[in-house]
Amino acid sequence: MSSSLEIEKSQGVDVSIRSVGEVFYNKDYVTLGDTTYKRSDLIAALRPEIDGSDAYPTRERSTVRKLANPVPLGLASFSLSCLTLSLVNANVRGVTNVKLLISCFMFFGGAIELFAGLLCFVTGDTYAMTVFSSFGGFWISWGCINTDQFHSISAYGDDTTMLNNIIGFFLAGWTVFTFLMLMCTLKSTWGLFLLLTFLDLTFLLLCIGCFIDNNNVKMAGGYFGILSSCCGWYSLYCCVVTEDNSYFHFKPTMMPNAPVV
Repeated sequence: MSSSLEIEKSQGVDVSIRSVGEVFYNKDYVTLGDTTYKRSDLIAALRPEIDGSDAYPTRERSTVRKLANPVPLGLASFSLSCLTLSLVNANVRGVTNVKLLISCFMFFGGAIELFAGLLCFVTGDTYAMTVFSSFGGFWISWGCINTDQFHSISAYGDDTTMLNNIIGFFLAGWTVFTFLMLMCTLKSTWGLFLLLTFLDLTFLLLCIGCFIDNNNVKMAGGYFGILSSCCGWYSLYCCVVTEDNSYFHFKPTMMPNAPVV
């Protein structure tokens, strides 16, 4: 609300040369003659005169902008790539060749998920940055392994035993990493906890299947990968759905002893 002094100035009253008689003031108010003003209003009204400017001071606009949440993008990238690869690993409808999915692994699963991880760095989410950026690297690596131009598979020739062992080493490393990330979800949501639980089992079974060269174990890993992707879809939906965009709005279910914000 404008002070009486500001109203008088707007009406053309020259308050700077008007005789006010006695002046009284304390911490919050200033009395000029018969009129009392708040100190803050008086200072705001006289600031242009003090600064030598004819314009009244204006409030600076806030430069703080609300950033979008990059987590749903990372979940979408991971869930789609994990689902399609797991369907192949499970030999669904007899499909065992992943060549068509290489572009999905490298661009949507890899580049987009890596991009989501970097955006999590901007928002200050260290955990999401680590998970999404790392799995973005995984999808790019897996796409490169299955690309003929890199000769990653053909370099082993007929030595399938060594090829299976080296792939097992690769998957073993991701089993350990996924387990560590899983331990950081014990006070998170059930969707994220189950996503990483099923994913860790996926890596473990695929790793074992490579070491013992057993397709049935690999297929079991594929089915757990499908479950992991389903949990990713659930978590994704919880992140983007609101009462404004859907009639089916629900919140994610939290783990026991999860911190309350």
